[in-house]
Formats: sequence, C-alpha cells, structure tokens
Amino acid sequence: MNTALSIELLQKKHISLPDLEIGQAIDIAQIPTAMNERRLSAFITHISNDPLLAGRLTAQERYYILISHQAVAQNRYSAVSDIDEYVTETIQHDVPAEHQVGDVSINHLLGAHVCVLEGICQNVYDWLAGQVACQLSGDLNSIVGGYDEALNWDDLRADMTEAELNATIQARVATLNKLSVDNFNEIILTYNLGVSHLQHFVVLGCENNGLTIIKQGGDGIDEPARFLALSGLRGTAERLAECLAG
Repeated sequence: MNTALSIELLQKKHISLPDLEIGQAIDIAQIPTAMNERRLSAFITHISNDPLLAGRLTAQERYYILISHQAVAQNRYSAVSDIDEYVTETIQHDVPAEHQVGDVSINHLLGAHVCVLEGICQNVYDWLAGQVACQLSGDLNSIVGGYDEALNWDDLRADMTEAELNATIQARVATLNKLSVDNFNEIILTYNLGVSHLQHFVVLGCENNGLTIIKQGGDGIDEPARFLALSGLRGTAERLAECLAG
C-alpha cells in the first residue's frame, strides 16, 4: 500500500514516501552491502521512479529521504520518532547552492559523487580527501600559497560520467596527498567553513566504512551513526535481504 506522505527537499522539490515493494527490496538487496550509497541510489530510484534523481540530490537529501522513509515504516505515521534526534532544522529556500571563501567555492556533495567515492575510499582519510576533491572548486593556491595548476579545480557536475568523476577525484586526491600537513590543514579549515554554511537536513560525518549522520539530540548527542538502505525491513523481508546480501 502506498502512502500519501511526502517531504520537501531543496529547490522546492518534493518526494513521496511510498511503501517499498518486496521486489524492489530484493533488487536493492542484491547490491553488495559494502556499497551502501549505490543501495541508497537504487532505493531512491525505486520510490521516485526517476533514475536520475539520486545522483543529483545532495548527500544530505538522500539520507533525509532514507531516515524519513524508515521512520514512516517503523512508526506507522506516529509523530514520535528517533528521526528527530538526527534531523537539523532547515529552511529549504535559505540553503545556498555554494559558499564562497575568497577564490574557492564549496559546493554540495552529490549522490553522483558519493557513489564513486565508495568505490575508491578505504578509510576515513580517503573519505575526507574525496569529499574535498568533490566539493571544492576554484583556485586552491589562494589557500596554500604559490601556484600549482593541479590546484585549480573546476566544478564536479552531477552529469559527468562515473569514469570522468573517478579519474578527476583520484587526480585531485593525489594532489592533496602531496601537500604539507599545514597546507592540508588550511584546506580543511576552508572546507569546514564552507560546509557549515551549506548545512541542511542532517549533519554528515565519515568513518572508514563511509558516510555517517551525527546525532543532534538525546543521549549520545554528537555521536555518528551509519544508516543503511535496507535497515528498515522487518520479518521475512529482512531475512531474505540478509540472505541475498553480498
């Protein structure tokens, strides 16, 4: 049975939160569990019937959709839900498309980015450096001094192919790897400043296994949590998904 419930995302976008069909759940379950971002993309594609949406959404929008859907499934429309402890107050039309710090722009982390990142990243440093590679654009020499053409970055658009994104991200991370510790720290300061101005729906963090959501209230405030695409399943559907998981 489909629900009529929906949530508002950025740019006046709305998405409905229908019940997940068993065939859709099984389709998602066949994606390896280590590829949670790809699972999440498949989940969003199924509930929206739009194969391009998941890649264009911000990483925060994607997880907001997921935890909202799980809250509906688990609480059957109850107003009381643990989701409130992970969601940050957001005025959608006040969230900027980017934030400028001098000659550097900090852009949103997109679904297209994170699906590529999870195929590259092996630890928390990889995830942090990868997010910097995806979200910063402009002349990073203005942060570290001197001039290196490899630190002059274009936007990583959501419509780039996975191969293009992969190659560009890996080249940028290789450049970051060569920075001094002090210069890397300065870039992270700029990155964190920009991200704070782009905040919406949830506060993202990262660990060795991927993106996390930072708890905003209740016991364990500020602790990170991993939200998985099929963790809202129950009963036989849950057991079948576990059997299929790679």
